Amino acid sequence: MIPRHPAIALNQQIAEDCKHVDKVVNCQWDPEMLQIAKKPTRPAAYFCSYEGSGEVTALVTGNSYALRQIIGIKQALKSHYKKIYFAARPACLAFESFDEKTSGYWHCQEIKNKTLEFVSKLKPDFLVITQMLWPNRKFGSPVTVEEAKNDSTTKIVADYFKAWSPHVKNIFVIEPHPKIGFHPAPRLAQLLSQNKSTEGVFLRYKDWKKQVDPGWNRILAAMETCPKCVPVPIRDFFCKDESCELFEQKTMLSLYCDAGHFSPHGVERIVPTLREKFNKAMKNLKR
Repeated sequence: MIPRHPAIALNQQIAEDCKHVDKVVNCQWDPEMLQIAKKPTRPAAYFCSYEGSGEVTALVTGNSYALRQIIGIKQALKSHYKKIYFAARPACLAFESFDEKTSGYWHCQEIKNKTLEFVSKLKPDFLVITQMLWPNRKFGSPVTVEEAKNDSTTKIVADYFKAWSPHVKNIFVIEPHPKIGFHPAPRLAQLLSQNKSTEGVFLRYKDWKKQVDPGWNRILAAMETCPKCVPVPIRDFFCKDESCELFEQKTMLSLYCDAGHFSPHGVERIVPTLREKFNKAMKNLKR
């Protein structure tokens, strides 16, 4: 009898854990934040914080990407953060004016203008933003960075950066990743259980670019007028030549926990670049 590949059960667990955001976020409601914004009325929405033994304070915000990536951001700031404030919920953008067409199901109105209120009161050293952009049609039409400089969406994003900048030392924006047309974790578990090839479990680089570049190029263009802004590109940690990995080649574990979000293994890949960006900024804080 051929022994079962250990990645079968582990990929199944990755997919199951993806449904339980509370276990990933695992933080305490923050009284300072709740003075600014009421406690959310829907699940998977947070105004909470983490205490540490370091000196740096940070506000991490965004939509469901932030919910999955907070563990990596904490790891990248490990031993350096005094407090990390966390404001995140599915679907709602930190660029809040773009939420007007978002379904009322997500209660985005609860966070309207709150990012500015948070940074102006909490005065964090770092503002860290990670969010899915592509479903929002304002970030959907293809543009180069050069073309994006004259784009109306870019100008609004630049205004947000300008409003936040006086209250923070740096603004980090993590490059979004794409959504996949299938769930890699259960797909891998199924293929491995059937002893079939996993060669087809990948994403074409042109599909990454098609989905991510319209929004990301607008962010990059907006950052050109923001001295405190720091982009955090991530695609090179997943893509090489014409394809992008969806699982670890050695362990066969999925880098996505569902079709649209990184698994802890995917998040782990971006920790080194986050740590590098944060460390460089922290050196500047001490000057």
